[in-house]
Amino acid sequence: MPPDIFPFFEWFVRSSWGLVFATLWGALWGSFANVCVYRLPRGLSVVRPSSRCPSCHAEIAWFDNIPVLSFALLRGRCRRCRASIGWQYPLLEALAATLTAMVFVRFVLHGRGELPAQLVHFVVYSYFVLVLLVLTAIDLQHLLLPDRVTLPSIVFFFFVGRLLGDVGWVDSLIGMTIGYGLIWVISEAYYRLTGREGLGLGDGKLLALVGALLGWQALPWTLFVGSVLGSLVTVPWLWWRKRRGDTGTMRHVAVPFGPFLSMGAVFYLFCLLGRSLDEIAAYLPGM
Repeated sequence: MPPDIFPFFEWFVRSSWGLVFATLWGALWGSFANVCVYRLPRGLSVVRPSSRCPSCHAEIAWFDNIPVLSFALLRGRCRRCRASIGWQYPLLEALAATLTAMVFVRFVLHGRGELPAQLVHFVVYSYFVLVLLVLTAIDLQHLLLPDRVTLPSIVFFFFVGRLLGDVGWVDSLIGMTIGYGLIWVISEAYYRLTGREGLGLGDGKLLALVGALLGWQALPWTLFVGSVLGSLVTVPWLWWRKRRGDTGTMRHVAVPFGPFLSMGAVFYLFCLLGRSLDEIAAYLPGM
């Protein structure tokens, strides 16, 4: 980049326009995340064909594919067949935009180091939270964490993490091994004790993905926060089902754990990664 352009570029990135650009960039990737969530569990390509209406299979024009805005303008219906468009589409796009903006604030506006390094952090960690968002949506809909997402992401994040320098390669390797191995041990023990499958090995691959980028240090927090959030959501839900008289199926209710693990990993990324105990304590009330 020519020297006379760099000051303008740095001003743009660190101004409010930088945050706006990051948010829009995240929304666009959120639109692609919707494609992944719909097609990957069905074994379809995420590249071809172009986006189409699931009901009438009409190709969606670019002006009807603007994240969030097109849904509002079309009032949640296909322009051609008037079939209803699910709320998960604008919701996923809005979540992607929000998470990407949060990554920008955390690692660029409040990040450490020079601007090029901050932008590399932004790109890598934005992709990380978007992958977790895709896995969360698929797991909620299909009780599935597809290998087509988890396995390539484990390899990718292990190697790209070397560019960031936040976590050593040994810590990443240990994180990958323990992340998968811990879930495998729990799943195997549960199966031998009860004769039923408990945690799926997809959860282990998700933890391996987290460990590959954030290191083994992220795993206790990911499991702790994920377990707490999972209990806060599933226990009232199971209680409500019991109140409705579904007591016969309580032991066989399948609850996706991937979304809660993803939330635990996002919590560690935003709140704990690279911060000392004094920095963490400064954010706590009364400290």
